[in-house]
Amino acid sequence: MVDALFYIHKQNIIHRNLKPSNILVTDEASFMLCDFSTEALMTDEMKWKIRVEENSKSWMAPETLSFSFTEKSDIWSLGCILLDMMTCFVLNTQEITSLLQDLRQDTSHLEGVLTLMQNGYNSSLPLFTILFMMLHIQPSMRPTAKALTDLPFIRECLTVAGSSLIKPKKSSLPLDVIDMLLEGGISSVLEFMQAYWDREEAQVKAVEHLASFLGDKNALPCLLTFTELITSAMKTHIDSLKLQIGGCRLLLEILSQALEQDLDVETSLGDNVINSLLETVRKHSENEELLSLVCTLLMMISASEVAAENLRKAGVILDLLMIIRNFLHNEQICLSCCGVLWSLVVSGNLENSVDQASLKSAVCAASAVLQEHLQNGMVAETACSALWALSLQGCLTENEYESTTVLLLDALRMNLERPVLVKNACQALASLLRLSEISAFRFVTDSKGSGIKLIKDAYHFHCDDPEVVENICTLINEMVQYDDIVLDMVSQKMEELLSEIKSRFPSSMEIMILVDATLLKLQK
Repeated sequence: MVDALFYIHKQNIIHRNLKPSNILVTDEASFMLCDFSTEALMTDEMKWKIRVEENSKSWMAPETLSFSFTEKSDIWSLGCILLDMMTCFVLNTQEITSLLQDLRQDTSHLEGVLTLMQNGYNSSLPLFTILFMMLHIQPSMRPTAKALTDLPFIRECLTVAGSSLIKPKKSSLPLDVIDMLLEGGISSVLEFMQAYWDREEAQVKAVEHLASFLGDKNALPCLLTFTELITSAMKTHIDSLKLQIGGCRLLLEILSQALEQDLDVETSLGDNVINSLLETVRKHSENEELLSLVCTLLMMISASEVAAENLRKAGVILDLLMIIRNFLHNEQICLSCCGVLWSLVVSGNLENSVDQASLKSAVCAASAVLQEHLQNGMVAETACSALWALSLQGCLTENEYESTTVLLLDALRMNLERPVLVKNACQALASLLRLSEISAFRFVTDSKGSGIKLIKDAYHFHCDDPEVVENICTLINEMVQYDDIVLDMVSQKMEELLSEIKSRFPSSMEIMILVDATLLKLQK
C-alpha cells in the first residue's frame, strides 16, 4: 500500500476514500487499489456528503470531514487500515469502528489498545511508532508516502515484496582490499567512505578505523566533521547491527571529547544526523544494548536548542515513550530518555509541534521511571527534572496531582543529599501546590511524614548552597497560600528557619524577596 500511495501521489493523485473494501486481492501476492471516483466528487461538497456513507467515513482523516483533502489524508486512512489489521484479534467490528471515530478527536485512545496488544503479541512492536506517526490529528505532522518508504521496517517490507523502490545490494569487497584502501590518515578514510558508501563491510571497517584516531586531540576537530557521514552510513546499512553499534559508540566518543574540549558541536548535529539516529531506534526497537547507546547520544544532542527543536519535529517523543515502556528496568535508558524529555520541554513551546495526548503520556512515563528507580539518584534526578518541566507546561491532569506529589516526596526522602534533585523536586512540588489544593493536602498529610519536616531537613542538608535554598524558598512561598499548611508551619517554627535563611543570604535578592513575602503571610 505504501508503494501504491507513493506512486499515485507522485502523479498528483489523492485517493481520498481508502478503506479495506477498496483494496481488492487478486491473488496470493498482489492486490488492486480501486474506486478513484471519489476524487471526481471533490469539486462538489454536497455530492461528496451523499456519496460517502457514514461507516466509510470511519477511515477518513479528521480534516476531510471539513471537506479538506491532501496527500496526508490518505496516510491517515492507511494508518486506520493498518490499525484494523493489527487489532482484529482483540477488537470486533463495532469496537474498531468506534475506535477509529474516537481517534479523530483524541489519539491518546491508541495507548490503551496498543498496550492490550503488546501484552499478548509482541511481533507488532515495530509498527506501533509508525501508527502514531500516521494517525496524527495535525496533517502537517504525518509523514508523506515518500517519508514512509524511508522507515526501516517499511523498507524491509518493500524489500520482501520486491518493490522497485528498493535497490539491490552490491557484492562484498574482500577484507584485504578494504585494509589496503584504508591505509593512511583521516582524509583517506573520508575518500574511502564516500567511494564505497554502498558496501556494508567497507563502512564497518571505516568506522573501526576512525575509532583509532580518538586518542589524537589534533584529529578531533576533523572527526567532528564525520558525524553526518557516519550516520549516513548507518542509515544506508540500517540492517547491520554491527555498524549501528560501532557508529553510535564512535559518535558518543567524538561528541564527549569535543564537549570536554569546549569545541562547537552544534554544526555537526544537523537534521540528517538526527533522522538517521531515529531510524536506528525504529529499526532496532528491541535491541537493548543499541538503544542504550542511541538514547545516550540523543540526550547529549538534545542539549542543543536547535537540535532539540529538530528532535521534536521528527516525533522523538513517541519513540521515547515506547522505549521507556519496553525497557523500564534499564537505568541508563531511563536516565537518557528522561534527560531528552526535559531538554525538549524546556527548550521551547511544544503546543505547535507535540499533541497534548503525547505530553500527557510523557507524564506517565516520567512518573513510571521515578517510581521504578527511586533509589538510583541519577535516574531519579532526571525523572524529577522531566516532571517539573512537564508540570510547568500544564501537562498533568487533576487525577495525577496527588500521586505525583507523593512520588516527589518519596524521591526527596530517598535522595536528600543530591542538590540537583532537591532543586527540581522543590520546583515541581511548588508548581503542583500552585495548581492544586489536593497536592497541598497530601503534602502535609503524607503517610510517610509531613512535607514540611522534609523541607526543613533538605534545607539543613544544603544550607550553604544558595541555588538549592532559593528553590526551597520558592516551595515554602507556595505553601503559605493554604491556611491549613500555615498552621502546621507555625507549629513547626518555620519562622525561625526563614529568619536564619534571611541572615545567611542577605546579598541574594531572590531569596530575600521570597523570604520576606513568606514571613509576611505567616505573620498575618
